[in-house]
Amino acid sequence: MSLVVSETVAPGIARIAINRPNKRNALSPECRNEMIEVVSASLGNSNINAIVIGSTKGHFCAGGDIDSMVDLTAAVGRTRMKDNHRLVRLILEAEKPIIAAVEGFAVGAGAGMALLCDTIILAETGALGFPFFRIGLTPDYGILFTLPRRIGSARARQILLRAQMLKGKVAVDTGLADELVAEGETDARAVERAQEMADMPPQAFALTKRHLAMEPQTLEAALEMETLSQSLTFLGDELTEGRTAFAEKRKPRFR
Repeated sequence: MSLVVSETVAPGIARIAINRPNKRNALSPECRNEMIEVVSASLGNSNINAIVIGSTKGHFCAGGDIDSMVDLTAAVGRTRMKDNHRLVRLILEAEKPIIAAVEGFAVGAGAGMALLCDTIILAETGALGFPFFRIGLTPDYGILFTLPRRIGSARARQILLRAQMLKGKVAVDTGLADELVAEGETDARAVERAQEMADMPPQAFALTKRHLAMEPQTLEAALEMETLSQSLTFLGDELTEGRTAFAEKRKPRFR
């Protein structure tokens, strides 16, 4: 049985789902490696314009598979983390839109994976949690990078140091997730948001994602990045199409 399944759920939209329901979709090393392969394939496919990450059923992801964390040496643990970081970089540095559809729990590495995405759609009964201390671990999957940028350092400090779990509306109000929907509707809403973002100008979208990933930075660095990015867009077909669509009073067609 494949640990990760992928399908095209709408024109140009791929849905990638973790498929370990008997383990609450926990990330084993094998599952992580399949995620790397499937996400890489979708990002490299010119027919795919946006990606939705979810699960086959039940919980989004219960974090790292604790059963696989037995008799680890420091060297083995370091190699394991380096492999995890391949997936972190793949999602965070993706130029295409990536939307997380979170049903049930997204905890530990599962929460980290959701935070790497551009938008998080959360079910009313869903939750994001950071219970690393409860099993003697420190936050991973880029959480110490993504969480403070999402909700601010002070809130991130309290959530991580108190190993908190934030559910439904509380998670959205805190800024952990972007949109709350009824249970069972996360995939449909995530596809809607993926289609919306896929309609944006691809080059301008990718450059803006890169700029956002570099925050915080000095004003001078931000303005220099802005100059480089905008200079590229001035030369591209996206500006031509945008200006033409504006003049013709129609929706631009960037693809």
